[in-house]
Amino acid sequence: MTEPNPSLYEMLLQNFDGELDLHRVSEQDQHTLSVLDNLQRILNCRAGALSHLPDYGLPDMGTVLQGLPATAHTLMKTMTDTLLKYEPRLAALAIELLPQVLPGHLECALDVQLKGGRRVSFGTTMGPEGKVLVRHLTRQNFFSTAGMDHPRGGR
Repeated sequence: MTEPNPSLYEMLLQNFDGELDLHRVSEQDQHTLSVLDNLQRILNCRAGALSHLPDYGLPDMGTVLQGLPATAHTLMKTMTDTLLKYEPRLAALAIELLPQVLPGHLECALDVQLKGGRRVSFGTTMGPEGKVLVRHLTRQNFFSTAGMDHPRGGR
């Protein structure tokens, strides 16, 4: 089993996506943010963009979103398969389709169990332009700083 550390990429840069300094985040939250960053990278890549990994990423989101609601369950299955394959720190993943708030946007909840047992929840918004945003409370400055308790029990 691997230790719950951020990725090598984040360790080299000394920050997470959005310029959040690595040292400002507790070790447990570093692992969660690292997983979040990688999920966002995977979901924002389009399948076929990497010739050596043709199934890395999602299909063309414009086509998927135009076919809603019929394409939603196929997309959720594709997301599950892709994320479990390309994020090795995931033990299990459940995706729930949420009510559509904005026309042309797809909202999902990702309930994740990390290897080691920790459970976290992420929200995703997929826009008509193909951009996928993955959210977690730690992204909204609710992360714990080194030596302090997490205000929401790690979620």
